[in-house]
Amino acid sequence: MARRTPQPPQRNMSPQRSPQRPPNYRGAPPPRRKKKQGFDVRFLALVASLLAVSVGLVLLVVFLLSGPNGPKPDDGFLGIGSDTHQVGTPNPGQPDEPTPIPTLEPTPTPAIPNPYAVDGTRPSDFGLQTAMQLNGQSISSYQRTNPIDFGETNHYTDVDGIVTFRGNNFRDTAAYGTVGQSIEGKLNIVWKTDMPERIARVNSDRSWFGIGWTGQPLFIRWDKDVRAKMNMHESKRNEDDLVEVIFGTEGAAIYFLDLKDGKPTRDKIIERWTFKGAGAIDPRGYPLFYLGAGDQSKAGRGQNLIYSLTDTKLLYEYGQDDPFRDRSWVAYDPSTIVHAGTDSVTYASETNIIYQFTLNTRYDREAGTVSIAPSDIFKWKYTTDRSRAAYKDDKDPDNTKPYLGFESSPVFWREYMYVADNCGNLFCININTFETIWMSDVLDDTNCSPVFELDPANGRAYIYIGTSARFTRNPSTNVAQVPFWKIDAITGEKIWTAGPIPCSRPADSGGIQDTAALGKHQLSDLVFVTFANVIGDRGSSEGSWLIAYDKATGHEAWRQNFGGQCWSSPVDVYDDAGRGYIVYASASYTKDGEPVGGFVTLLDGRTGAKLDVVEIKGHVEASPAVYGNMIVVGTRGQVMYGISIS
Repeated sequence: MARRTPQPPQRNMSPQRSPQRPPNYRGAPPPRRKKKQGFDVRFLALVASLLAVSVGLVLLVVFLLSGPNGPKPDDGFLGIGSDTHQVGTPNPGQPDEPTPIPTLEPTPTPAIPNPYAVDGTRPSDFGLQTAMQLNGQSISSYQRTNPIDFGETNHYTDVDGIVTFRGNNFRDTAAYGTVGQSIEGKLNIVWKTDMPERIARVNSDRSWFGIGWTGQPLFIRWDKDVRAKMNMHESKRNEDDLVEVIFGTEGAAIYFLDLKDGKPTRDKIIERWTFKGAGAIDPRGYPLFYLGAGDQSKAGRGQNLIYSLTDTKLLYEYGQDDPFRDRSWVAYDPSTIVHAGTDSVTYASETNIIYQFTLNTRYDREAGTVSIAPSDIFKWKYTTDRSRAAYKDDKDPDNTKPYLGFESSPVFWREYMYVADNCGNLFCININTFETIWMSDVLDDTNCSPVFELDPANGRAYIYIGTSARFTRNPSTNVAQVPFWKIDAITGEKIWTAGPIPCSRPADSGGIQDTAALGKHQLSDLVFVTFANVIGDRGSSEGSWLIAYDKATGHEAWRQNFGGQCWSSPVDVYDDAGRGYIVYASASYTKDGEPVGGFVTLLDGRTGAKLDVVEIKGHVEASPAVYGNMIVVGTRGQVMYGISIS
């Protein structure tokens, strides 16, 4: 679809500066000189002086009569004295007031409009059909009485740390703070923690274990008085400047570690389901933890969970066997976002239901108690022409049908949610009314999260997103053409398309599984994304490509090849001067018949040059997060690592 070219913003035409009056002319007699033979010097000087005065007077009169401050037909022109000039009525004894110079008003920044649909992005173009429930009753329309508004920025939390997947409501960072004044570009493994748990898969002799996709850890620096009320180990509760690392594992455990040394801060939680996606900590600094199951287990279908972090007890669970869903698959990989102002959660699940509810949080900081009592349970679901044409049930042994549901963690801006589904659609939804504003065709199953960028100077906003290689792949070659897009967040139109790049889908997903890293500071013109299982011109596997694209044009700035099937998201980090680097965790691969890696690599963000690399145990699917100069990343090899940047 051709992109509609936005009209350029109208500039305010500021008044031109008025010319200033020339300084008052004051004559002075020429100095006396000795008379020379042959001609009179004083006479020549007098003639020159008179000529200069005459020219000056003529120019001054012309200026006064023609300038914007010159006399009008009714003004009294009082003439020019030997020392001063006056225009208009004289004011004896007062000096002339200079003509004021109007202050040039800056050109106002154009306001960014609210989203709207255009030809090709209207929901009716996709055959969208929706249904809604409120507290278990079907409704035909919805309007929140307490409107949600995330505002203009990505300032999601005042907490020191990373509290959701990719840090905030724009999903544009997985790093907190800087790596320091400057770095040498070295990586060093500081600690590693084993995670031995496994949980059996249903209807399979295989098991879940280690850290999988997306698997990003969370960080939080608790205030000392808050820690004092938590069930932490005594030594950690009283430790100065403790930063707690929190994450779920595919082995159904939830871990709590000290960022400094990787040792447990409290006892782990052993649950009933595998956890693949990243969890979330409440952005208000409340001791609440949100985490969703990644698959069913012998305990039944998965559900979404909310825990107290004062005592690690389960407070609430929802979504299991919800009869409102249209898809039998029940999983909750997206990372929760909480709207602090309304004490509410809006959550998009893989079942094809979007949930919204009020938490009714009660937190007594002094007593160290927290409780929730969710109410106003709203549900929204959908189908499209593509999903309805593909199947009447979700039995798909070849895994080629377009599924309903959301595996992508949504973006929130103002009162809008941007979320991509497993059916090749990107939605912009008003979360106060649940009107779908626009839809964009992103062609295939989308597992990466959209990344949101504001462009206030041009009055626009953008989404960066790509897709997996699943139902668009060629059945004979098992290869799909995978694009990466910059999309107008106001209209849903595509601004540019990078690629497409041919990617295969072996046993698991290829294409873009990672979430793009949006460059900032000295990398503010670049965006970074990985293509997994790239197929070369001769049909051979080329591993995975990490590519830096120019944000303005979509042109490739640099490319680095990594072996294996890379799903991990790149992380952009910066020193105090704004120099940018990319932290990348890459997958294991086979070399000479033996498994190698995974790896963590530090790259120069401007050139793509590899500065340093460390090998870690096991295949890497998970995305790292960075606190200061410390990288934390887990592997399917059942180890979590703390790696310093120096």
